[in-house]
Amino acid sequence: MLPARSKRYASVDGEIPREQLTSSWQLVLVLLVVLTLFFVVFPKRALMQRLYNDTVLDTLSLSYLQNILRADVRNTDAALLLARHHADTIDPRALEDQVASHTRSADARQRELAHTLLIRAFERQLGSGSAASRADLRQRIEALLNRLVQTPLAANLAHDYAALAYRLNLTELASRLLRPHLADASPAMLEHYGHEAQAKAEYLLASYYFLLARERSTRLEDMRRRYRLGLDALVATGQPSQALEQAERHLGALESDLPTLRYLTRLALAAGQPDVAARYARRLVFRQPVARGTP
Repeated sequence: MLPARSKRYASVDGEIPREQLTSSWQLVLVLLVVLTLFFVVFPKRALMQRLYNDTVLDTLSLSYLQNILRADVRNTDAALLLARHHADTIDPRALEDQVASHTRSADARQRELAHTLLIRAFERQLGSGSAASRADLRQRIEALLNRLVQTPLAANLAHDYAALAYRLNLTELASRLLRPHLADASPAMLEHYGHEAQAKAEYLLASYYFLLARERSTRLEDMRRRYRLGLDALVATGQPSQALEQAERHLGALESDLPTLRYLTRLALAAGQPDVAARYARRLVFRQPVARGTP
């Protein structure tokens, strides 16, 4: 004989009703609270900006970035910040390969850091390696610069790339990189750029700034000083003949300036060209224009 049905369910026909533990609006509220806490406790954007601003990563920051990259190997911010941390220790060619693609990033912050690291990788490679590897490096840098002259580039990056170009005797590319940023630069600002480049032993770039400042100067004293600064920077490279060549090209209104002629006479003697020194000396005595050009 079957057992009698429980009185509790005796009158129930169909599915047993269940009590509702929570409502939909309560679930939405909990979700909003969780998301708010997530963004308050883990302010990713602000944290990333702080990591970009910090030139040295502490142990906790380094571990944080490594964990991000493990979770998402395509995270550009983490990859670039870790590359910056190891920029002076890893192989420079590996650094170049690691950051080169990020120079096309749509994010300006990522793009600038990638360019900065790429310049550092190039500089490290220029200081070492065989002649063959340097020739290959020159081709890669030349190809990159030909692309960069056609795209907007921050002024500080243009100056750094121009310094690289001058080291590789890519003077035309260097001028094209700098031209958009120097169109409205005052002579004083150009002279300041020259001193900055000189302090970094970038003498060819410094000479470019000084001589451009001389071309834009109006006072005789300023023209004379900046002219000498530009030529002295070239002499510092160990190429007095090149300095003498640029001296003729940028002489201009200083062609009858006695202190300048005395300076050029000494410069020609230092360059091993006594015949040119004699011409400047005659001009110094008689103040007669001489034919331009080095014989």
